[in-house]
Amino acid sequence: MKTRLFSTLLLTLSFGAVGAMASPSTMQGKHEMSHDHMMMANEPHHVLAMAYCQNINEFAKALQGQTARASAVNVEFARAAVSEMRRSFDQMKQHHQEHSKTMNADTNTKMGGMMQQMETHQTQMNTQLTALEQEVQAATPDPKKVSSLAGSIRTHIDAMWKMMPGGEGSRMKMRM
Repeated sequence: MKTRLFSTLLLTLSFGAVGAMASPSTMQGKHEMSHDHMMMANEPHHVLAMAYCQNINEFAKALQGQTARASAVNVEFARAAVSEMRRSFDQMKQHHQEHSKTMNADTNTKMGGMMQQMETHQTQMNTQLTALEQEVQAATPDPKKVSSLAGSIRTHIDAMWKMMPGGEGSRMKMRM
């Protein structure tokens, strides 16, 4: 009870005048969503999925950095990076699916829209990753295309990260 009251007070202070004018039922809904997000963010499968997501981002960033202004692609480097991106993507998807199974019906309903957007980004990432795999298997991969595809993957990761609790701040942590 004290925790709920303290959280509600904190939310009211955080939102300033707008928060002060909000009804208790509105504040309760925001508190519950925040609690759901916190529970979701601490679930072990979610934590692993996000770690694999960070791994994909780091390898895409490295690949993009190596090809953005290059006249040729270091094929050995590119293939190793893309292979690790695929492995991490598959692990991220597996843990995301396992995480989804842990959520109760109420949480699934509240987070349904966000989960659908995440699925859309994951599907698009998979498409970009498949194109990247095909490109780096070519005898002479196009560095601009490799860089562009790696950048596209990072864009989807960035969009997914912004949907997570903490949004922009979480995204910044990811880039470190």
